Amino acid sequence: MNQSRKVLLIGWDAADWKVIHPLMDAGKMPTLQNLISNGVMGNMATLFPPLSPMLWTTIATGKRPHKHGIYGFTEPTPDRKAVQPMTIVSRKCKAIWNILNQHQKRSVVVGWWPSNPAEPINGTMVSDFFHKVPRRPTDSWDIPINCIHPPELAKQLLPMRVHPTHLQPKHVLPFVPFAEEIDQDADPRLSMAMRVICEAATIHRAADYLLQTQEWDFAAVYYDAIDHFSHGFMKYHPPKLDRITDEDFRMYQNVVQQGYIFHDQILGQLLKNAGDDVTVILMSDHGFHPDELRPKMIPTEPAGPAIEHRDLGIFVISGPGIKKDEVIHGAGLCDITPTILALYGLPVGEDMDGRALVDAFEDSPTIESISSWEDVAGDDGRHPSDMELDPGDSKQALEQLIALGYIDRPSDDKDVAVANCQSELDYNLARSYMDAQLHGEAIPLLQDLYNNFPLEFRFGLHLCNALKAMTRMDELEQVIDDLNSRWRIATLEARKRMKQIRKVSKERRLQWREFKKLDEENESQGLDHPKLAVKDHRGKPVLFSDPESADIRKVRSVSKGNPGTLDYLAATVHATRGNFESALELLENAKKYNAMQAGFQFQLGNVYMGLDRVDDAIDAYLSGLDIDQYHPSCLMGLCRASLDKGELKKAEDFGIQAIGINYFQPLAHYYLGNARHRQRQFEAAVTSYETALSQNPNFAEAHRELAKIYKQSLPNNELALEHKHAAKELNKLDDNFEPPEPIEIRPAADVEFSELLPDFEINTNAKFLRCLSHPKPAPGPEMSALPTPTDTITIVGGLPRSGTSMMMQLMVAAGQEPYTDERREADESNPKGYFESQDVKKIAHENNWIENCQGKVVKIVAPLIPYLPQGYDYRVILMNRDIGEIVESQEKMLERLGRSGGDLSKERFESIFKQQLRHCRMLFRLHGIPHIEINFQNMVANPKPAIEQLDKFLGLNANIDQLTAVVDPKLYRQRKK
Repeated sequence: MNQSRKVLLIGWDAADWKVIHPLMDAGKMPTLQNLISNGVMGNMATLFPPLSPMLWTTIATGKRPHKHGIYGFTEPTPDRKAVQPMTIVSRKCKAIWNILNQHQKRSVVVGWWPSNPAEPINGTMVSDFFHKVPRRPTDSWDIPINCIHPPELAKQLLPMRVHPTHLQPKHVLPFVPFAEEIDQDADPRLSMAMRVICEAATIHRAADYLLQTQEWDFAAVYYDAIDHFSHGFMKYHPPKLDRITDEDFRMYQNVVQQGYIFHDQILGQLLKNAGDDVTVILMSDHGFHPDELRPKMIPTEPAGPAIEHRDLGIFVISGPGIKKDEVIHGAGLCDITPTILALYGLPVGEDMDGRALVDAFEDSPTIESISSWEDVAGDDGRHPSDMELDPGDSKQALEQLIALGYIDRPSDDKDVAVANCQSELDYNLARSYMDAQLHGEAIPLLQDLYNNFPLEFRFGLHLCNALKAMTRMDELEQVIDDLNSRWRIATLEARKRMKQIRKVSKERRLQWREFKKLDEENESQGLDHPKLAVKDHRGKPVLFSDPESADIRKVRSVSKGNPGTLDYLAATVHATRGNFESALELLENAKKYNAMQAGFQFQLGNVYMGLDRVDDAIDAYLSGLDIDQYHPSCLMGLCRASLDKGELKKAEDFGIQAIGINYFQPLAHYYLGNARHRQRQFEAAVTSYETALSQNPNFAEAHRELAKIYKQSLPNNELALEHKHAAKELNKLDDNFEPPEPIEIRPAADVEFSELLPDFEINTNAKFLRCLSHPKPAPGPEMSALPTPTDTITIVGGLPRSGTSMMMQLMVAAGQEPYTDERREADESNPKGYFESQDVKKIAHENNWIENCQGKVVKIVAPLIPYLPQGYDYRVILMNRDIGEIVESQEKMLERLGRSGGDLSKERFESIFKQQLRHCRMLFRLHGIPHIEINFQNMVANPKPAIEQLDKFLGLNANIDQLTAVVDPKLYRQRKK
């Protein structure tokens, strides 16, 4: 192969042919259409679990997750005291760019997941932290530490980032044509779409710039936007689902398809600037259901949104030496790195799990091998294994994962958070082992998870699947029986909790109606008060916070039990033991709950095959394909059933289709070998049997069939004896097999489910639902407070430049102790001092210092007040000032400091500030926090009434005249004109 060639690998997370084909047919994705016409396309089989960090690392290494070491979205920090996003440091093997690094190839890697901190490769790496947009427009947007290599490129790349405030209507309206009708305070979906647009644009601009300005041999660019668009908006994609309102469908039906069109447009620009003599690989790690297979519910478990993924992604390769306008079958994620190595004329690692896709080449290359690239010494551009992530950057990236639904918010208890994180890593590792047919490695992990997390029934279900694969039927029956008991007991407890939830919901609804009346009264009087009766974008009352709602979903899920699933598993036991009639009876019981799953139809077909009801089996397999036309197991079932009926050509066709969708199916290759063998296609049959053995070396039946062929049809006595001997040895292993240590499970009777589920009648920090008892509403801005207890925290809040420093001066003069580190000295903007603490700035990610504020007064600006932790007694003095004056005062202060502020209009700043104040007032009302509002202008003009109001609120019995003298009218400089 041409070792001087360039290769450009482009990743579109979750891209699916089911969406792409209609768009190409309509002429809306011309760039991709042209790429396909000049290259090879096909399906890309995913791995399980289909979680993006695991999959994209497999793509970059050619190895399954249990080898490369990336098991999920998050991991414990090295000191195991917190949770952080998954880092590239956790990868245990070389990626393709590290291998190329050792052959003096220059690489450009942009946005790969995970790739932070950026590796010091020969070339450029921009990590997956670079493009993330802050959740709120006012949040800082600094470039994370170590996200760019070499770091001196940061200056050139910084202008490449796109913020939602940079977008114009022409950028947004193609996605959401009626965007101007949306109330963004109530409906966050538009802002989410805008963030995704910006992040995709940032990745593209950085990659496009680097491809034009840097020398490179290999480039890898990863876009996560299609996945984010799909998780957020596929439910609104045509055809309209019954459960979607007409208004939501009207508003958001264009988002997904416009996301694809947008990617086609930026693909065209990327290819143009990459040059002509480039081999392009465009692919996705999995697909995304866009049709009737869209799930109705998302499982209440970490990474639950992955249920929306489809098993098949997309694959396109085009360039010099690549076939044109052809289809390739059987491609998988593990095949990408071996194919790239073949393009460069480099050997493929024998420890890699994929193969070079030589069927795409015009001239089939000679593929050499190497035992492992891990044994090759030399600079590979990787980090030292002890490198740590910057805590601030980790916090922001973690919030992004939470917002996207990939992970649950970690527990405030650090030990619990780390334990939960580790349990997910172990679970994903176990599933990766199972996907690689290494069920014996998965069983110990799943056994420990099942014992340690009794309410996570998914651990038990996968333990059952692993025991089933190992034909450990006695233990499988034991776990099924225990699962039955666990579900029964937990369901009863959860239903009690649901009654409590309904009671609380009723109380909150009544209170919401009272708030609504208050809102209407304020509106009728022309008062500018926050809306207390909070509604969602559908106009329905918001009765629970987001964390509460998530926890309620978990309890509701447990309360429903799991009818059908355990009957389905029990049917497996009976079928394996040859009790097919009993298995069929159990499947009939489970049919009500599982009939619309292709996997259930496959299992039903297998039972019919055991009963010699071949026609019924075929009907079941076909029903599975009616549900999912690309289900490889149902196609394999049809191959087997056709063999049984002697329809050999049909069997061969079904076998080819099955492995064309998922190449890693040893049983499908075996049945295909049978079909070819019986049609006297002996060489083709040998290829099928050998492939089955390469995927499952313990396949004794494949050895026996090969022995027959070499003895009778393709005479080779040596090979015939070799395979006959191998089959006998495997049988001996079966005969002499020593069973593993039996599993030990914690019986359901020993589990205190009542302690694991929260008691909603108690207003404490319950494990699942927090603060369910709805607080009494605060009487209003004039409410009085008792004299300060020693543990009460007094907060002076307000927007920056609203008079908070003047109020702190008053509080100190009144004998209140300030919480301040005295690090910020008085200056021209605040000549009498700021009375601030640097601790306040980090409250969003570290708030344990608030404990030291008890009995003191602390200044916290309004945007940070929502981060106050629960569990403390607060009272708040909220400073109020004309918003226009605040904006002008802030600008003057920045001018004096020689700094520039945010790139927003005054009108936009005013809108943001008003929203921040509304949020604060709503929190005070909902949580019953005593508060008072002091108008800055009025206090400066006539201090006495405001100070009397303040003295009454705080219960100070202070010298009013003495405090009045503290107010200095000279400090009121930026007055409204």
